[in-house]
Amino acid sequence: MSKSVIDISTFEQSSDFYGEIDLILTVKSFDLRAIRKRYIESRKNKSGKTGSVERRKPALGGVVSVRLANGRTEKQEVLCKTPEPRGLDLNHGRFAIANEQAVFVIEESGKNLTIQDPWFSYIHTVQFHPANPDHILISSSGFDLIQEYDYRSKDLTFEWLAWEHGFNKAKDPETGKSVMLTRNLKEAKILEQEGIDHLLVQNPETDHLPTAKRAAFINSVTYHPQDPNTLLATFFHEGKVYQINKKTMKAEVVLSGLKNPHGGHFTGHQLIATSTGSGEIFIKKKGQLIRLSTKNLAGKPDYLIDMEWIQNSLSYNGFLVAIDSNRTSFLVIDPKNHRYDIIPYDDNWAVQDLVAGTLKSAQKSSLSAII
Repeated sequence: MSKSVIDISTFEQSSDFYGEIDLILTVKSFDLRAIRKRYIESRKNKSGKTGSVERRKPALGGVVSVRLANGRTEKQEVLCKTPEPRGLDLNHGRFAIANEQAVFVIEESGKNLTIQDPWFSYIHTVQFHPANPDHILISSSGFDLIQEYDYRSKDLTFEWLAWEHGFNKAKDPETGKSVMLTRNLKEAKILEQEGIDHLLVQNPETDHLPTAKRAAFINSVTYHPQDPNTLLATFFHEGKVYQINKKTMKAEVVLSGLKNPHGGHFTGHQLIATSTGSGEIFIKKKGQLIRLSTKNLAGKPDYLIDMEWIQNSLSYNGFLVAIDSNRTSFLVIDPKNHRYDIIPYDDNWAVQDLVAGTLKSAQKSSLSAII
């Protein structure tokens, strides 16, 4: 496979190529400075894994709508405030939003339904099934768990726990020692008999795993648009995107070499994933891997000069819209014609995820009432 790194800073900067882009955002916290402080401290973890090492109180965040146009943000509106919202999706006229331990679906009429599960923890992404809008895919990062629900009937239609499919080895962030994760009491007893360090998560409502102690940290999962029985999951700690077959339950690597990745997804015949920690967007297609690099763009504070953090990226009308957390800006990128724009947003917002589109008035009213 041919590989190339392309420096986005060499592209033409322009505000004329993308028109108007309406976005809905989750802002994990309105206190980005506190998050940056924790992240910089986490780089000292003995495990080598970034992320929190102990449970903390969720920060106050919210859902925001905004329009990108002419190099600036317009029509900005805070739709609701809630503790640390992350995943969201807008499809089939339905809007889904997740906070830490619940998923809310709001239909065009404003009717809302809630999904709750004791194994929901640090939900990072939600996505409607491309053909069956009643089904929704959920990545519960706190327990390395993927689930699919019929949100109307509240039936669990699919579940894949990384620990039960070969991804059960974590590291204690304080000691750097390996620890095996399980939710199976019988397996825990066998591990104990064999003298293997392990952690039994028996009660998900009280047993928690901080970021650095998770085995895989699956922070996004999406349907393959041509084959909904195939899922794409990004493994933050491994720096890989896995393809998971829902029938065989087998996982295979389809993209590697990323740093703290987010958002692996297919658009057309392209596999796109965000290499968050290296400040790159990987595009894999037809035996070619292109890495769009942001590291030479200006606009970062001096104390972040050696760090990149592209939180996620969205495919939109042939362009890419990325969240550049260290520059607190949106990047709109036209890879084909080598153009880009950088559009600042509030410098104390920890923007987590984004989806293109707008909500109906009834959906906005319902959103403000339920969260």
